[in-house]
Amino acid sequence: VQRRMGLALPGWRGSDRALRVERLAVSFTEAEGGEHRVLSDVSLEVRHGERVGLVGPNGSGKSVLLRCLLGEIPPAAGRVLWGPSVRVGYYAQQHETLDLSRTLIDSVRYARPMREGEAVAFLSRFLFDFAAAHRTVAELSVGARSRLQLAIIMLMEPNLLLLDEPTNNLDLVSCEVLESAILRFEGAVLAVSHDRYFLDRIVDRILEIDQQRVVGYPGDYGSYRRRRAERH
Repeated sequence: VQRRMGLALPGWRGSDRALRVERLAVSFTEAEGGEHRVLSDVSLEVRHGERVGLVGPNGSGKSVLLRCLLGEIPPAAGRVLWGPSVRVGYYAQQHETLDLSRTLIDSVRYARPMREGEAVAFLSRFLFDFAAAHRTVAELSVGARSRLQLAIIMLMEPNLLLLDEPTNNLDLVSCEVLESAILRFEGAVLAVSHDRYFLDRIVDRILEIDQQRVVGYPGDYGSYRRRRAERH
């Protein structure tokens, strides 16, 4: 029987509004000196307990929007308003939140102080044996980095998850564990994903980036596909 990672995301109830975005615009300066507008007049709200999928074509600005929410990219206009008691857990698509030079033990101890033995035991829940726990993040496969990122998010005890393509590098069993953990999560979720099965399982609303703006669709991914087909 394949071992399953021991991911638990209990979350906790914060304010009714986890996140509000008002008329956000994001632009980048091009090499020739011109301006490339990625997002225009984006307004959205995520309330406590909601599970929202963020979709759109490659290059439409999904990851840019998440990074703007986190303050990594300054907006050209508009503002981001967080709920008063929000703690964010961010899963980065390219694992940028991980320090490649740290060992796995140091990575989890940086997220939450603990003894070395506790760190080794905790890492074993995410399928890392004693030897792997002493390796650096740089030595890990992309799938193992994904599991480590989820382990660190679990230690952070967030009540809002911002997930950028979280299933891309996970095996099927780990994807199922993640989906189950999100369904039990007491908090809000905003997830970028191309994984239709994942979205259909976890979301109750879809936001689509369409021509620099965000359009909302109630319901799961299948419902969004039907409504979008009717619109077009």
